Amino acid sequence: MAGPTRRARVVRAARWLFLVVVLAGALLAFRGHGDEVVSAIGATSMSSVAGACALVLLGLGLTSVAWLALLRGFGHPLPPGVGRSVFFVGQLGKYVPGGVWSIGAHAHLARDHGVPVRVTASTSLTFLGLNLATAAGVVGVVATAGVDVGPLTPMTGALLGLVSLVSLLPVVVNRLAGLVAGARLGLRWLDVLGLVALMALTWVSYAGAVVVLSPEPTWSVLPGAAAAFATAYAVGVAIVVAPAGVGAREVTLVALLSPMLGVGAAGAVAILVRVLHTGADLLLALVAWAIASRVPRPGGRPAVRSTSAVVHEGVAGDP
Repeated sequence: MAGPTRRARVVRAARWLFLVVVLAGALLAFRGHGDEVVSAIGATSMSSVAGACALVLLGLGLTSVAWLALLRGFGHPLPPGVGRSVFFVGQLGKYVPGGVWSIGAHAHLARDHGVPVRVTASTSLTFLGLNLATAAGVVGVVATAGVDVGPLTPMTGALLGLVSLVSLLPVVVNRLAGLVAGARLGLRWLDVLGLVALMALTWVSYAGAVVVLSPEPTWSVLPGAAAAFATAYAVGVAIVVAPAGVGAREVTLVALLSPMLGVGAAGAVAILVRVLHTGADLLLALVAWAIASRVPRPGGRPAVRSTSAVVHEGVAGDP
């Protein structure tokens, strides 16, 4: 009996450690910026904060639909409640420095529901590629239209848009995803168009939150806000050592929003956007897990494990 008891204690400790690391990573963005956060919130109406929060939640919800659609494309559909729990709880791994923990978390959470680890990992990698490709498309289209997007000219914007288009061709997506998964991803043109539409709505939702949080909201800056947010997202992904792109994403967002909003307003919007996205990530993970945990398995066990169970099997490196 000593073996199982010791193992249970190790698992419990690892779960708490994971939660602490996630929360520490989530709070890292606000280290030394407490006064700025309070000031930004105080200077923004509650209706604007509520509207921006709704838009951020909408955008994150759309990403879960895209992720589950990719998983279904591999032939492994999950029930919506369980699938969203796997996605949103796994997404908390992005707050752990390293850039790959969310992929491992998704893989090991989905394994409880019969999804091979390689398939889930490929789903998350393909989802990341979809995010980056559509972000490039947004930036490319906006720059081509003549909107100021940092150093990009209409010509470079058109080239970026072309790269985005090629990378989203079904034959390209299916081939690259299949190499990682060892299984076939059978997306057709209609499937890819649906995913692109979902991501387009996601970027619009995130950009809408930026507009709503602005001191003087005007929808004329929506394209520029979308390009700014998409660029900041890509920069955050590239800085893998920063949890959820903390720091790099905000610096980029401020730099690109400043010509439209002014430096002071851009800084306030960037910090509020970080607050809302972090809060929404934590809230959706908690709600999704709570809902899915109430769904019994055929054997009587809960449908999903606790959030931090990922540590024992994923973070701790169990096969």
